[in-house]
Amino acid sequence: MNNKLIKSLTLISSLINNNEVNKNDFYQKILEEISSVIEASYLGIYFINSDKIEPKGFYSEKNINPEVNNEFIEKVIKNENNTFLIKNKNCMLCSKLLIRNSLFGFIIAARAEDFNEEDSKYFETIASIVAYLIKDYELNNVFKMQLKALQDSIVEKNNAYEVIEKQHKKLIELDKTKNSFLANISHELRTPLNAIIGFSQALGCKIFGELNQKQEEYIKDIQISSLHLLGMINEILDLSKIESKAMKITLCELSSQNVIQEAINILTPLFEQKSIEVKFINNCKQNIMADYQKLQQILYNLLSNAIKFTPEKGKVKIKTSIQDKDFILEVQDNGIGIDKKYHNKIFTKFVHLNNIYTKGQSSTGLGLTITKELVKLHKGKITLESVPNKGTTFKVQLKGAVV
Repeated sequence: MNNKLIKSLTLISSLINNNEVNKNDFYQKILEEISSVIEASYLGIYFINSDKIEPKGFYSEKNINPEVNNEFIEKVIKNENNTFLIKNKNCMLCSKLLIRNSLFGFIIAARAEDFNEEDSKYFETIASIVAYLIKDYELNNVFKMQLKALQDSIVEKNNAYEVIEKQHKKLIELDKTKNSFLANISHELRTPLNAIIGFSQALGCKIFGELNQKQEEYIKDIQISSLHLLGMINEILDLSKIESKAMKITLCELSSQNVIQEAINILTPLFEQKSIEVKFINNCKQNIMADYQKLQQILYNLLSNAIKFTPEKGKVKIKTSIQDKDFILEVQDNGIGIDKKYHNKIFTKFVHLNNIYTKGQSSTGLGLTITKELVKLHKGKITLESVPNKGTTFKVQLKGAVV
């Protein structure tokens, strides 16, 4: 998976909570990020309202102005494919913006040369994520409108409450639509990624024959990029399940050692990329009652976070222990650390630690939010101890989990 695509999706998602970006700049910046992945002379986002076109932004290098009219809308609506090519004066690549199979707009890219199959796949992936982000952005705008109405006393108190109540109902419906949309695309996004990861691992293990040095490097890049993107997709989908209260846990008796070792094995390419030393100290020899998949995800998120903020040739330590009947899991790193004033803030969704401490790391800002919710589903708690420039220790305590 293209590293530029991963970076662009991360930057686009960060625009939702950026208060410095106004409505016009929001759509413009989305198009600017898309331009770093798809080479085009013209990019545009359009909404369809009552069979009329509402342009939301455009990005043009050569002042190309495609003929986007009612006839064009009819072609978009009637086309059975979500992403398709239209050729007239130029070659145009069009991808629908859909929420639960409901069309509300489209993105187009135009240039003189033909687009290839890879361009189409990237464009469709971007459009799927952008559709969700646009809806979330519009929800944010509703909240801002409510706040402004109250602060500026634009309407009387009773009228303001009436407006807020109506908007609140709309928010609930939009949120349900968003969650349904995310559930529907999970299979389409995860299945090809799992295939990419599986085949790249098979090639890396040389099951199909020997590889030269350059091929080995490329295979490792594919593995690492795929793991990053799969993690981002999983985080977005899992948050949707948590917010809609659809996330359930299934407790079973299991060995914490097996769960931890499997998570370490999955993340080995990321540890090796930064030459990070991993140490596992298992002081919990008894089985515990927990959800195998959710516990693995808790550890996966904490380890991914440790890898991200630990320098090359750093150290990460995983430790388990028993306190009365409580299961204790600790993940310690010697990375950049977190100032005490940010300890509560980092568990809030869409907060990026890299915005505060470092730059250049891909993240949705959802990992620790999801981790905290998964721990709460186990009736546990998560805490941290950290000193800037010395490292961080996350501690997960699952009450009464030891068998």
